[in-house]
Amino acid sequence: MFLNRLEIQKFRNLQPATVEYSPHRNYIFGDNAQGKTNLIEAIYLLCLARSFRTRDEIDLVPFSQEYYLIEGEFLDERISHHVGITYDVTHGKQIKIDGKRLTQFSRLIGLFPIIVLSADDYEITSGPPAQRRRFFNVLLSQSSSRYLDDLKQYDQVLKQRNAILAGAAENSTLDVWDEQLVQSGARLMVSRSVMVDELNGYLADFYSAMTSKRWTFRIAYHPSVKFQHREHVADHLQAALKRAASVERRQGKTVVGPHRDEFLFYISDNELRKFGSRGEHKSALVSLKAAEAQVLYKRTENRPILLLDDLYAELDNQRSLQALGLFDRASQIFITGTSLDYAGMLNAGSLGDQTTFMVENGKINRV
Repeated sequence: MFLNRLEIQKFRNLQPATVEYSPHRNYIFGDNAQGKTNLIEAIYLLCLARSFRTRDEIDLVPFSQEYYLIEGEFLDERISHHVGITYDVTHGKQIKIDGKRLTQFSRLIGLFPIIVLSADDYEITSGPPAQRRRFFNVLLSQSSSRYLDDLKQYDQVLKQRNAILAGAAENSTLDVWDEQLVQSGARLMVSRSVMVDELNGYLADFYSAMTSKRWTFRIAYHPSVKFQHREHVADHLQAALKRAASVERRQGKTVVGPHRDEFLFYISDNELRKFGSRGEHKSALVSLKAAEAQVLYKRTENRPILLLDDLYAELDNQRSLQALGLFDRASQIFITGTSLDYAGMLNAGSLGDQTTFMVENGKINRV
């Protein structure tokens, strides 16, 4: 599956445009603050119904405007799909797939798998635990509709349970919510554990290819409730809730469960968050995204669209070439870079047959 055509109206600073893309590599160059990242943000939004930069839809609407519109045509060997997303300040957001309106935006997730590497992703390797949980939630939701349903159920149950513990709701039903929390929460934790194992199957080799060093790169899963055997997770979570009962009543919130999970990244035996240089973080993130692409393809039999924003930042020429080599050439890839990156690649003759665009003051021009 690849994005064949994109139409944009009144989205951030981008001028109205209809753009056709290569099913393989697409380069997007321009100076800073011209709209390169806005363009790939629109593609991400089209696939996941949300931005990777903001949760507030109004941020996507240009100043003094009242709506945005994004439409895209996705193609594979057998069929095409049309996705349209509109938002206006009065009626909110609407999503249509092949002319049919979605009542649940989450049903878009997983239909068009997508991966983004952006400056904000440094929060995955260096930021708080919530950023790492979000990474795994997005990845697992795209690869499993069951995980997405469990996540939605868990969030709803957690909200209700916290309201009871905080004294804002009747507490006679706490046991009912406990059972639901345990069942959905245990499935989330098992899924996360399996996913960590799958990613670790690629990470060390990818990181070594990026850095030319035989250092190991791995993820360690630290669930808030420890377990050794996945079939016993529900029992451990149930017991942990009972042990935490007095603490939860005192704090007025749920203190154990997958919403408190942590994932740690290690280069050899050193925790990346504490000891990694900026360049090591970038190499680790590229390796992580390449592993994510492999896992998504293996699970869905559909190559994800890849958005590599400012790929060349903080990477020398050799590592940039090695980074691209980690991604399947059969995948559709969007790569952004500065005007200097464009000049350097043009002089080196490394742009080849790829589709190339320049963005200036929000105007998208095909080179």
